[in-house]
Amino acid sequence: MAKKKHQEDYEQQLRDSFDHWQHLYEYGGQDPSWPDGINLNLVRNHIFYYKSKIEETMKPEAYPEIYHRAVPPEVSNDYMARSDEIRETAKASLALYLSDENYQYLSKRIGGLDPKQVKQLCVRNVLGYAEGLEIAIKENDLVTMRRHRNPDTYLSSFASCAEKVRNLKPPENEQLNLFYSCDDYDEQDVDDEEWEM
Repeated sequence: MAKKKHQEDYEQQLRDSFDHWQHLYEYGGQDPSWPDGINLNLVRNHIFYYKSKIEETMKPEAYPEIYHRAVPPEVSNDYMARSDEIRETAKASLALYLSDENYQYLSKRIGGLDPKQVKQLCVRNVLGYAEGLEIAIKENDLVTMRRHRNPDTYLSSFASCAEKVRNLKPPENEQLNLFYSCDDYDEQDVDDEEWEM
């Protein structure tokens, strides 16, 4: 009975792996750090693995139909699905950032802030979202561009940081009481929220 259950599991996992590979190839994934090609080749390895488990646990005449499906081809590790769409979305996101009133406010105010305030409020980190995206567009870095599919998470960071800068007391009365660090504005943290949405 347990052997039969394992066989059914391997068959289903093989089917799921084929479906996952096809979805990644057509629509891409949401990995904030790796291109789709890396993940496609990883899923391809899973297909080989589940085929081998079927071979170990079943007789050839009993192999399920899905076993006979051809293994997808290996792709370039740099492959990204819907790359043109990613580029267009990135350009649109950058335009939103550069025209955002909070981003513009921070860009103008950073020069007048004490370096300690800039560091404590992570102003450079937050402004760096737009600068980093601009560089990614120039360098055709699709993985970074894809992280900006949802510009609202970055626009919220501009708004939050701008509010903290506006609430600064004048230097002579300055007693900053900050309960956050630059980690609050780490791009990876913003991305993780985006993928969960």
